[in-house]
Amino acid sequence: MNTYHLDLLQKHLKKALERYCVLCDSSPERKYLSSETVFSQTKEIIRQYIRLFQAIHFLDHQTEYYHKGFVFTYQESEEELTSNGEYAEIVKLLTESYQRIAGSVSKDRFFLPIHVQRISSAEIQIFIGVVTKEQHHYTISVVTHQTVYPRPPASIGNNRYRYLLKMMEIYDPDEHGTVEAFVNSKGLSYRQVSKDSTAFFESTFYHHYLKIKMIPVLDDLLLSTLSYKEIAYKNGFSSYHQLYSLFHKTYHFPFNRIPRIALEG
Repeated sequence: MNTYHLDLLQKHLKKALERYCVLCDSSPERKYLSSETVFSQTKEIIRQYIRLFQAIHFLDHQTEYYHKGFVFTYQESEEELTSNGEYAEIVKLLTESYQRIAGSVSKDRFFLPIHVQRISSAEIQIFIGVVTKEQHHYTISVVTHQTVYPRPPASIGNNRYRYLLKMMEIYDPDEHGTVEAFVNSKGLSYRQVSKDSTAFFESTFYHHYLKIKMIPVLDDLLLSTLSYKEIAYKNGFSSYHQLYSLFHKTYHFPFNRIPRIALEG
């Protein structure tokens, strides 16, 4: 794992929690969604993303990334938060994070994602969750997970590797053909690109491309009502079989272990 993989995880977790909040806000049952339900569902989303990142070798399998979760409730009218213990500081930071964004969103938004991280010399602690707004108070439902932050073998700020990310964003096999043909069309050395991809992505360019395609699929499986075939075509797979093979056979990440949260409501 390097900093790129961790940044990618945080980016997609933020997007997933935002989509989850929109889903909750659009539900006719939103006023009946308890903080316990929000807690369990956001915990499941985070665990599924960690599992996928482990399956595609972005995170190692030995580390227990999820640390613990909690629900903290307070009245908006309270002048000071009364949270005690080890999470008093993080509750304060999360509340401040929420207050910064609350004024810029529609008053119809009752669920908002929040995200705070603390970095030490040994690890990064990521606190991500949902603030649920009710009539007279806020319920903060926070799912907490922790990731080890090793010394990265490559930096995303290094211009030597930055070009790979730009190429990954625009590569389309249907349009550009093989990776080698794509690289040659950019006037680059295929040998050097292969070497840099192994160093930075820790896999070949094409295999990393396939892994990246899997991430929004997980998002749709968790948070959409689309069928498997519809998800396959939406995400650029030629068939459901191709999608199934990649998840089930190549990376052993079966669909039956992924809850369809949007369908459960």
